[in-house]
Amino acid sequence: RSRDSGSSITTVHPNQIRGCDEIEPRWFHDIHDIPLDQMFADDSLWLTMLLTHYDCAAAAAGNAPPPKLTFDAWFHFHPGGTETNSIMHRYIRNTATPTSQSGGPDAPTPEKVTFERRLFHALHVNRVHSPSIKEFKENWAMANAVRTFMKDEGRMEHVLDVAGGHGALGALFLLLVPGCREAVVIDPAECASGKRGVRDAWSPFWSDDDDDATERRTTKKELRYRHECLRTGLRDELDRVLKTARRTSVTVVACHACQHLTDETMRIASEYGVNVAAMPCCQKDHE
Repeated sequence: RSRDSGSSITTVHPNQIRGCDEIEPRWFHDIHDIPLDQMFADDSLWLTMLLTHYDCAAAAAGNAPPPKLTFDAWFHFHPGGTETNSIMHRYIRNTATPTSQSGGPDAPTPEKVTFERRLFHALHVNRVHSPSIKEFKENWAMANAVRTFMKDEGRMEHVLDVAGGHGALGALFLLLVPGCREAVVIDPAECASGKRGVRDAWSPFWSDDDDDATERRTTKKELRYRHECLRTGLRDELDRVLKTARRTSVTVVACHACQHLTDETMRIASEYGVNVAAMPCCQKDHE
């Protein structure tokens, strides 16, 4: 125990560590020799960070205790368990806490976390199951594909999300497109848990407390739900928006609009002359 820092350092001799009926310890003097390909996929991420940190920190600190490294990490695997051993989505935030002897300037900085991972992690820590992991990834991919295709954010000032359910797709346009003013989710079914989930998890990203929200706050934004069939609800919303907005500033989106819903969405949007982007689902030929 260090008198100055009060920290405790415990040394365990290799001979004191024993295996069991299921596993036997193996020792590696070089982290590059560890057979990560025979371990769970997450080990190649957090374990290499941990070992590299202490290896480099110990060399830099000399006799002083290295900064303590802590992890806040979540790993979501693809279905299939050990057969697939593949990570679907991950979130890692590590923080090095310097000791009084190691000092702050030399301590490693936390890993930069992307906005996508921050949004996903917010769903996880709030125990939100709707949208699901699959739905979040699909909505994120579609929102970014539409943004890339449209190029001009002025074309997404008003977003109408058909068959949007929980509203995650509409909410992502509000979060990702600085000039997006409103997103209206049109769906006859009320997904109450999904609506609460989106708002509970992502409401902090609208507030002044969020460091990355400055650009998004330049435009007043609104997420609204309309529980009505698209045949009447979409037309009524288009009539409302086009009283004051340009046709080119309106985009109708539909993600997993099943069977006839995709056709009807595109037909109505075309009649009004607005932008439209749809990802069909369970498409069937007309009889």
